[in-house]
Amino acid sequence: KVYIEKLAVLSSTWNLQNKTLLLQAEGQFSARNFEAAEKLYDDAIVSSKKHKFVNEEALANELAGHFYLDTGRKDKSLRYFSQAEEKYREWGAVAKALKLANYLGKD
Repeated sequence: KVYIEKLAVLSSTWNLQNKTLLLQAEGQFSARNFEAAEKLYDDAIVSSKKHKFVNEEALANELAGHFYLDTGRKDKSLRYFSQAEEKYREWGAVAKALKLANYLGKD
């Protein structure tokens, strides 16, 4: 965590912001601080989108989907998984998108 924070200070903030937020979300999820994790996942998605990191927007949506699924909110998880599938396709990761589509029962 300290290394990531130092790296963020030394390099361009916008380049690492979404990654830092996503790592923090995962940390809060692991610590069972679900309210903080929920906000951080959404912040990571917004930051990825703002800076046009389509692949990282896909990953943040997928991890948020797992978060919601693991916390018993399947309906909400499906929205995040669907968004992840769309972003993986946009990025060109067709195999990953197909895997999510299979999970969502879209094929």
